[in-house]
Amino acid sequence: KPFESQEAALDFMKTKDFAGYVLKRENGFTAVCPTYPDGYYPDAVVVAEYENSKLELGQAKKSLPISSCC
Repeated sequence: KPFESQEAALDFMKTKDFAGYVLKRENGFTAVCPTYPDGYYPDAVVVAEYENSKLELGQAKKSLPISSCC
């Protein structure tokens, strides 16, 4: 999902209780799931991560690499 700021992306993730990463891109920011495959967006740089109440980010990190995303 595209956002105009890192803060807006994090607020969205917190409100929805979504785990994942915030990526800085050429045209704003994107919130992606924990299993986002590195390199999927060639212009992206991870600028933040958010762990939800279900601890899905930590679980995804333990099971990487994963070939598909959300």
